[in-house]
Amino acid sequence: MKHIIAVCLLTLTSSLCFAQNYTLMTTEPSKVAEGEKSVEHLFVEVINEVFLRSGLTLNIKEGHWIRNQKKVSTASAKEKLLIIPLTRTEERENLYDWIVPIISYELQFITTDKSIDITNIDAIKNLPICAYRESPAQYKLKELGFTDIQAKVQEQICFDSLSKNKFKLMLAHGKVAAIQGFKNINADPEKLIYGKSFPKETVYLASTKKAVSKADRKKLNNAFTTMKEDGTFAKIQTTYY
Repeated sequence: MKHIIAVCLLTLTSSLCFAQNYTLMTTEPSKVAEGEKSVEHLFVEVINEVFLRSGLTLNIKEGHWIRNQKKVSTASAKEKLLIIPLTRTEERENLYDWIVPIISYELQFITTDKSIDITNIDAIKNLPICAYRESPAQYKLKELGFTDIQAKVQEQICFDSLSKNKFKLMLAHGKVAAIQGFKNINADPEKLIYGKSFPKETVYLASTKKAVSKADRKKLNNAFTTMKEDGTFAKIQTTYY
């Protein structure tokens, strides 16, 4: 009997030693109005469920978004660092491994000022415009030749500034995100005016290079697929949008 117990304990210890303990780096959630939820928590809730179904251990660390991106992109594989929500872009392509595609969106120009022709990009290129710092929105504005990009460390700052007329323009991460962003600061999304949108981009769960094994990647993608198939993902989304 003692021999059996010893074998069981050794087996348990070995399994714990080889368990993959991942750490998810994410941004600090935006302040929201009473009764609303932050978009950041949407992604954390989804990934928590993905890991639960995959039988993998996940630790979560909130922090400064730009520093977290650099930390994950420069870490060693053995640190097992993950990051979400991260858009897959040309600038970031070789900095991370792209593990699970979560959701797609279209960058969207928005304003609350009816006097601005927001559909004419050339006419607004020299106006101050707010964008989330080191994001696809900021990259797109640079690509288009905008001359006065006011990049903020939280997208919520842009929504708040727009609602208070501190800025006339913003490039948001999708119409749905813009509507929710206004709701989160207790502003009326009916006041939003929409301009040009751009081709779809996709938000991923990403990781440090080689941090996630092929076996674990398969588990995570299978878990997310079943979440979409059984309606769990849609159910989580409806509590945020």
